[in-house]
Amino acid sequence: MTPIVWTGPMKCLYVLYDSQCELCVRCRDWLKKQSAFVPLVFVALRSEEMRKRFPGIDALKPSQQLLVISDRGSAYRGAYAWIMCLWALRNYREHAHRMSHPILLPFAQIVCELLSRNRFYLSDALFRQEPRNTAQLIAVHYPRHKASWSNPGTT
Repeated sequence: MTPIVWTGPMKCLYVLYDSQCELCVRCRDWLKKQSAFVPLVFVALRSEEMRKRFPGIDALKPSQQLLVISDRGSAYRGAYAWIMCLWALRNYREHAHRMSHPILLPFAQIVCELLSRNRFYLSDALFRQEPRNTAQLIAVHYPRHKASWSNPGTT
């Protein structure tokens, strides 16, 4: 994986997203609305455009975590990809620099991993259910995942 290096002008970042995931689509829509220093070009996973533009991209397993590719060919996955998206935006570049700090980067990686691993569940619970059903789904889901957290005694 290419480390984040902010040097020289970039023409665009290609953001590979899952058009079948409601959470991914909503994140794409939010990113599209933001003013950007570097344009974000969204390419749907499993699309003909993805296959043509990025032959062999499946080796990077784009369906597992967010994948961003610079116009120069550098690839960023997971937290690095989210940080690059924020870096491209006018109002969030400072946040990108902050999250890329060695002390905060592990936190960003944990959050991105949890979101990626649970994106279909979150899409269903947050965007396709009535509030009462969402509360019930989260109440069942929360204890299962809390047991796997590294600091189970904290709130």
